[in-house]
Amino acid sequence: MMMKMPWRRKSRSFHLQLQGAIGTIQSPFLFLFTNYCHSSTSTLEDARFLTNNFKSASFTRLHDAIASFNHVIHMHPLPSRAQFSRFLSALVKMKQYHTVFSMSKTIELLGISHDVYSLSILINCFCHLHLVDFGFSIFGKMLKFGLEPTTVTFTTLINGLCMEGKMDKAVEFFDDMVARGYQPDVRTFNYERTLPTRING
Repeated sequence: MMMKMPWRRKSRSFHLQLQGAIGTIQSPFLFLFTNYCHSSTSTLEDARFLTNNFKSASFTRLHDAIASFNHVIHMHPLPSRAQFSRFLSALVKMKQYHTVFSMSKTIELLGISHDVYSLSILINCFCHLHLVDFGFSIFGKMLKFGLEPTTVTFTTLINGLCMEGKMDKAVEFFDDMVARGYQPDVRTFNYERTLPTRING
């Protein structure tokens, strides 16, 4: 018997709500980001530094990350999706979730399509902001695109549900993950041990 899961019930209005939420989240950062979008690199040495900084994601300050990002989005050819995702992952480690949303939108506007990894990054950001429902909306988008979610994707959503105290949904989602043939990793089992005991054992 097929289990009904929360992402199956998302309506068009929910997706519009999602777009509005991202816009609201981004707004405090748009002025800062726009300032860098109009800056220019003064020397060849600066250009090399910014390019290398982006590729290695070796920045420690948001200021440096934004400057590097602004530089590479004007390059021809543009960096690959994998390079952009690695860069955004570094921002997630810095807990710059709002900046990830802004930059992700810019990457989309450049014509670079999402993959499982980049969408999982967005899901992770929503979960850290206690907006797991929006994370599930991104998950639905992933399935709609025919992309195969990874164990990391499932684990991130389970974590997001636990953070919001939605333990019953976390149990249901964990069971669905296993039913789909995904093998839980150590991190998933750590979350699973915090979930309520199942009624049927």
